[in-house]
Amino acid sequence: MKQPLLPHAYPERPSMKRGEVWTLRDDGYASKARPVVVVQADSVAGFDSVVLCLFTTFKSDDAMTRVFISAGQKNGLRKDSYVMTEKILTVSKKELCEKVGVLTSEQMRAISRQLAKILDIGKDDTE
Repeated sequence: MKQPLLPHAYPERPSMKRGEVWTLRDDGYASKARPVVVVQADSVAGFDSVVLCLFTTFKSDDAMTRVFISAGQKNGLRKDSYVMTEKILTVSKKELCEKVGVLTSEQMRAISRQLAKILDIGKDDTE
């Protein structure tokens, strides 16, 4: 099992795991709390910040960067939504309000594929 890079560096912060859905209150993005998904690897959870993607309820079937997520009790979403993989942000863990749910492994694989496209990960940069 992998050890976090900085274990217990910030023990007062809540534990946040990849795939969890939390609410974020950030005046830079919205005046009310909105859902976000943790996309950061669990192995780097020891920092006081966390890497996230935003959700939107705006119908985005034609946006190649977005992943559709049906609302449900397990994920805590009240409305069908899209993960905006082009909206990657890093915030202090203090800005997250509450954990509302978790996405499935299949949904996280779809998000990971889109993030790899957005960030051009996996391409041989030596060409």
